[in-house]
Amino acid sequence: MTIHFSRRSFLAGAAGLAAAASLSSCAAGAPAPTNSALPRQFVWSTYGIGTGTYNDLAAVANRLTSEVGIPVRLMTSDTGIGRLAPLINGTADYARAGDEYYYAFEGNDEFASEMWGPQRLRQVWTPPGNYGVLVREDSGIETVSDLEGRRYPRLTASTSMNRKLEAILNYGGLTGDDVVQVDISYSEQVEALRTGQLDALYHNTVGSNIEELASQYPVRWLDLGGDDETRYSTWEELAPMVRPGEFTDGGGMEPGESAVNMQYTIPLTTLADRPADEVAQLIDYIDEHFDHFKDVTPDAQNFHRDVVLLDPMVVPFHESSVAFFDRIGRWTPDLQARQDALLEREELMAEAWPAFLENNSDAEDLAQRWVDWKYENLPSLPSVDDVPDPMDEQNRSDSAETDGDDDDAEQNGAG
Repeated sequence: MTIHFSRRSFLAGAAGLAAAASLSSCAAGAPAPTNSALPRQFVWSTYGIGTGTYNDLAAVANRLTSEVGIPVRLMTSDTGIGRLAPLINGTADYARAGDEYYYAFEGNDEFASEMWGPQRLRQVWTPPGNYGVLVREDSGIETVSDLEGRRYPRLTASTSMNRKLEAILNYGGLTGDDVVQVDISYSEQVEALRTGQLDALYHNTVGSNIEELASQYPVRWLDLGGDDETRYSTWEELAPMVRPGEFTDGGGMEPGESAVNMQYTIPLTTLADRPADEVAQLIDYIDEHFDHFKDVTPDAQNFHRDVVLLDPMVVPFHESSVAFFDRIGRWTPDLQARQDALLEREELMAEAWPAFLENNSDAEDLAQRWVDWKYENLPSLPSVDDVPDPMDEQNRSDSAETDGDDDDAEQNGAG
């Protein structure tokens, strides 16, 4: 199944975005409500300036600062550890990080160490986005299989994105051995594609840097669609938080053009012990002020309460998020069963980790041993089958409104 996704014009919100980026870091804003459960200042960690993820968060932070009076400082990093470490060590209150939130929860890969281990993380707000591989049209690369022998990114300290890059190659019948892997940071990719150091890059489909690149060179998003399910056979293992998603109006796309890429959330996350009243009030402010920031960036519209992704769920939601989605009618029995199973998994991992680490601390393959131990000892997670796709719901709603307009036009003699 593919999920339909579209964006608004980026340039229309550029001026507002510039204001958002500056105000979110330093503005005093309106006086904070005396009965507020929120702190006097927030620190949120995320991707670098210029990325769509940063731009979205800056828009939300600006609204929180100007209307609620809570200054928000955005910390940026190009690496997964750099985005998540401030949250775990208490420097940041929330993080809008990549899939490192999942690997940290599981204690996998670089988090399988004495310093880290499984972390008690929670999802707070989960806007969807589309991400994939972009090439220049003059590269001669039209399909994923055409990447064979080409220069392909291997992103610095970003295990999660590198797994997705591998899954995309698998879609085209390739592996990492079939391409020339170039070690590079996420933010350096656009310039590398421009100068010929890369033949392809992995990116959000929107963002000012992608728009600028597309204004200079015709570009193409490689399509990951089709009915051959075997193409996705490794996605569950490499990227369990991902599903194929159709999008339109990505950077460099013509009006009406569409493609299928990876759709997943880069969620706003926090620690499990974040105060419930604080998280609940933050969610309410995001919800209440949505109409004021939804047009600032192309993806800000995906912060709507009816659009945020609840499935796939690979990390539990914060209790206040569960209460909110239950209140608005989006929480389901399957979601609750999955939530409960993830909370149980968290406890089992926390109990097992110290002894496991003591017995395997000298092993060179510690991370793989931990994955194997979980596979052999932890129960499988239940599937979620009762959640309507939010974009399908939106499409049906838009269709109904259009049908109603047509009926009115007929009754008034139009056409």
